[in-house]
Amino acid sequence: MIPKVKANKSFRGTTKYVIEKEKAKIIGGNMYGRSTNELVEQFTLSPHLNPQLKDPCYHLMLSVPQTDITLSDDELANLSQRHFANVIVLSQLKGDESQVIQPDKRISDTKLKQLVDEFIETELPAYDFFIARHSDKEHDHTHIVASRVNNLDGKSIRTWNNYTHSEHSARLLEREFQLTPVQSSWERKQKAMTRNQLERVERDGLPGEEIMRRAIEQVAVNKPTMPQLIERLWREHQVKAVVSYYGHGGVRGIKFDIDIGSVNEDSSPRLLWKQGGNLNKYKCSFTKIQTELGINYDPSRDDSEIKHLNSFLESVDNNQVNQQLISTISPKKAQTIAETKHQLTPDKSDEEQRASSELINTISDFVSQSVVESTLSKTLP
Repeated sequence: MIPKVKANKSFRGTTKYVIEKEKAKIIGGNMYGRSTNELVEQFTLSPHLNPQLKDPCYHLMLSVPQTDITLSDDELANLSQRHFANVIVLSQLKGDESQVIQPDKRISDTKLKQLVDEFIETELPAYDFFIARHSDKEHDHTHIVASRVNNLDGKSIRTWNNYTHSEHSARLLEREFQLTPVQSSWERKQKAMTRNQLERVERDGLPGEEIMRRAIEQVAVNKPTMPQLIERLWREHQVKAVVSYYGHGGVRGIKFDIDIGSVNEDSSPRLLWKQGGNLNKYKCSFTKIQTELGINYDPSRDDSEIKHLNSFLESVDNNQVNQQLISTISPKKAQTIAETKHQLTPDKSDEEQRASSELINTISDFVSQSVVESTLSKTLP
């Protein structure tokens, strides 16, 4: 099911749109009115209990996929009422239980169902609402129009994060009513490609943005630390991830870079740089890759290593032979890198071998120096 939810000022405008549309039918709720004037008259009573509330009209919608079975009026009314109750109960949760996008933290389905059952019996009647069915499209959908104000205590329904709550509610109801499951926005995790990007896929293969997104997803599967994520993106996918810092030391953000395979007018490689938040608003900012993908970041543990990686990545070209050789950061790995300078391919020219050897020596020195500095920083006061 596809949910929508919004709060607004106008009971009259919302009610008129919902019940005066062709083939509209009121199928549920707790209000006595059936016309726009009757319903609006009842709706205007509860906001007086909370005059500071600017948007007292709550409007929730549920769209059932065309491929699903046709639900009766009673079934659709029951489903819609539970959806309304789910959203209210979820808005009242605090702490980890309210984090519905994180399965390991959010309230369990069983506990939520128990709370909603109790809420429907005891508290839901205190909210004025009606449910209308629309059959003017190829698929049925319902509208729930309600007052956000509780008639008993004057408190209002919180609208913070209400779209996320409505999506989570829809997933629960799909399972309960055996409807076609739909992915929530945080499960999709990424925006659809634009028309230009799709054309580039047809012409050139995957665009750079999509390559970087997929690389981040693959590396993040095992929940690495932030330095491990940066190191593996470069070593396994040739994607640079550079963290920027404020002057006071706090993290400002992260940006990603990839060689897209073409050249500039001066024959230099054309690189694609994207700020994490612009690459994918759901998961690629410095904060989101922690909360959405589970990347582990501890400033006291990681910042020194990240800054070493920043220096390294900013000093190398994307197409250099060392893109498969960078390692973080242990003496054993440093020794392994140093040893590779004796394993250059024999078919290279003397000049190529000399250049490659110098390059690998530079990497080995860089990693070795990082090991020494890291050890000193932990040993010396």
